[in-house]
Amino acid sequence: MSSEWSMVKLGELADFQEGYVNPSQREPDYFDGDIKWLRATDLNDGLVTNTSRTLTEKGFRSAGKSASLFEPGTLAISKSGTIGRVGLLGDRMCGNRAVINIKPKSHAIPRYIFFVLRHLRPVVETLAEGSVQKNLYVSALSNLSIPAPARHIQQAIASCLGALDDRIMLLRETNKTLELIAQAIFKSWFVDFDPVHAKMEGRQPEGMDEETAALFPDSFEHFANGSVPRGWSLQRLSEAYEINPFRKLKKGDSSKYLDMANVPVAGFSIGDIVTRSFSSGSKFSNRDTLLARITPCLENGKTAYVDFLDEGEVAWGSTEFIVLRPKGPLPQFHAYLLCRSPSFREHAIKSMSGTSGRQRVQNDMLGAFLIAVPTLDIAQKFADICEAIQVRCTDNQAKSKTLAALRDTLLPRLISGKLRQPEAQEQVENALS
Repeated sequence: MSSEWSMVKLGELADFQEGYVNPSQREPDYFDGDIKWLRATDLNDGLVTNTSRTLTEKGFRSAGKSASLFEPGTLAISKSGTIGRVGLLGDRMCGNRAVINIKPKSHAIPRYIFFVLRHLRPVVETLAEGSVQKNLYVSALSNLSIPAPARHIQQAIASCLGALDDRIMLLRETNKTLELIAQAIFKSWFVDFDPVHAKMEGRQPEGMDEETAALFPDSFEHFANGSVPRGWSLQRLSEAYEINPFRKLKKGDSSKYLDMANVPVAGFSIGDIVTRSFSSGSKFSNRDTLLARITPCLENGKTAYVDFLDEGEVAWGSTEFIVLRPKGPLPQFHAYLLCRSPSFREHAIKSMSGTSGRQRVQNDMLGAFLIAVPTLDIAQKFADICEAIQVRCTDNQAKSKTLAALRDTLLPRLISGKLRQPEAQEQVENALS
């Protein structure tokens, strides 16, 4: 570390309070209220503005008189499970027993401490105690030594690295919005058949031009197992898709490998990939969709669209992936949107069988799911829309990874004093321009 910067205990820069709100799951009127309930699973090593669960006032007050809300700017760190994951609160929320809240004192910059803790996570993990389940305690965390430059230097470092984090978050939020648009169109066209219903009622279909609207019929065809727009067909998934299509990899071939842990529960872009010698597992190519077949990964939403390979390249991954690829006229991205649709996910979950805790989707049951297959011109129009969205999302994800790599390179050099902020700022500005 730089000799100009003193090393101090984290407890000298911040106060701590362990989370305490942990209402009984048997009290339904405790949940789904207006109070954001921060749990360890909500910590994302970034800004936390929303939580996966919320509490009612009654649920919040079940913690007793000591119940209080943590203000924006407070830090939170997971104390059990995945220990050391951090978050910077962007809104008021309460914490549960799996988190420790860290409130920086006036002479410390919250975002600087956030970046330091993210960098020191391997060290933080070693502070956890316990033989069966390890836990991180305030007593150990408060004694963690961290570099403490002057407040204005902390602010400069936080602003420099924060600019990268903010752009990364903006790109991710943009991707969420783009995917929501694609999912909304998928539901409107292929599940609810909104354009057809509108034309049946003599209305102009919403959200589309006249040329696109003209592609849709104004009536339905009825079959024994369902109804679809006139001119469309109703097919089983096993007819409309290839399920685990043939991909060639020889045992021992070195190829990109995707672990289930790096498959997202939301969004289609995957985390890190590695290269391994092929042994046994699912094989896939670009524009395939990967669906987790095992509990709880399926219920959690683990799904990916493969967009990280070269043309003709074959990669492999967990045996617990189902690989899906639509046949013509359906575009490839149709499979990803289908796997994100509630009706399909419900069907897949209901089709699971096996012993408790190791249940899996059965291919024959999954293959029985019925799909409305449109005419070629509608399929092509949908493909054009989806391809533009998917390409933009893929480009945004690539930019995010580049910025994250720069941030992770600059972070240790900045907080050690080996790189001065003006030099880092120039690199950041070049990356963001």
